[in-house]
Amino acid sequence: AALARSVTEAAAEAVASGGRFTLGLSGGSLVPLLARELPPALSAAPGADPSRWLVAFCDERLVPVEDPESTEGAYRVRRGRGGAPGGAPGVEPGPAGPPRS
Repeated sequence: AALARSVTEAAAEAVASGGRFTLGLSGGSLVPLLARELPPALSAAPGADPSRWLVAFCDERLVPVEDPESTEGAYRVRRGRGGAPGGAPGVEPGPAGPPRS
C-alpha cells in the first residue's frame, strides 16, 4: 500500500502543478501488487487525476501483447479485472505489441 500511496501522491503533485504524471512500469511481481493497491489509492487521492497520466512499460519484451512474456499484456489482463494501471479512467497503455516494420 505504501508504494501505491507514493505513486498517487507524486501524481497529485504533478497534476497540481499543471503538468502530466509520467509512470514507468516493469512487470513481474509489480503487476499484481499495483492491480490490488493502486485503485484504492487513486480513490483516496482525487487530485491524482489519472487522465493526466502517461504510462510507459519499461521492460517490455519484443513479443506480441498476447504473449505471456509481455509486460503490457499482463497489465491489460489485470485491467480487464479492474486492476491497475489501466483500471482507472484515463490511464491507457500505448499501442499494443512490438513496433511493426
